[in-house]
Amino acid sequence: MIAFALTDALVTVGAILGIYLLWPHRRDGKVRMIRLGLGLMGIAALIGAVRFASGQVNELEWAHSLASTFAAAAGLLLISVGLILKANAVKLDSGITRYVRYGLPALVAFVMFFPGTGPVISALPLLGLALGATASVMLILKGKQSTGLVWLASFALIGLASVLIGDSRSESTFGITNWHLYHAMLGIWAVLVGEATKRLMAR
Repeated sequence: MIAFALTDALVTVGAILGIYLLWPHRRDGKVRMIRLGLGLMGIAALIGAVRFASGQVNELEWAHSLASTFAAAAGLLLISVGLILKANAVKLDSGITRYVRYGLPALVAFVMFFPGTGPVISALPLLGLALGATASVMLILKGKQSTGLVWLASFALIGLASVLIGDSRSESTFGITNWHLYHAMLGIWAVLVGEATKRLMAR
């Protein structure tokens, strides 16, 4: 189980590195959205690491699953919305930005507690991916090819991880358990998001 704990911890480390890359821009409200999105991903992975490292695989499965579902829905939305607002230089009052930053996760959490809302929650990560990919293409079309391509690569990576591996994490590819491949890709994705945002702020 230690191997599973380590690959979950890899996602947490990736999220921390992504957040660290954005430390100089921490006062920007839109960057704070992106950092919070990365933070939610990192916390979900940390719960997974504790789950496997402690040997409480079955006991903490519900917490890990709930946190992962929430992070995928709210985290990706925060990142993509923050990117769209920043890419289009949308000027918002700091209070409004704060409401969006905390309102999105609160809304997702609220919806999750209602029965029968599973399909809606499952669709939110796809919405986040679509919005993020659209914003990335917009950056490229605006002449910010380097920044846009890094952003597009980050969304392509997490999209591929979810589509190709997401439902087969108990199986193996090339002799490596897909669980490890999936989380390694998520760790790289988190660092890419930090680097992409750093480049966006530099422009």
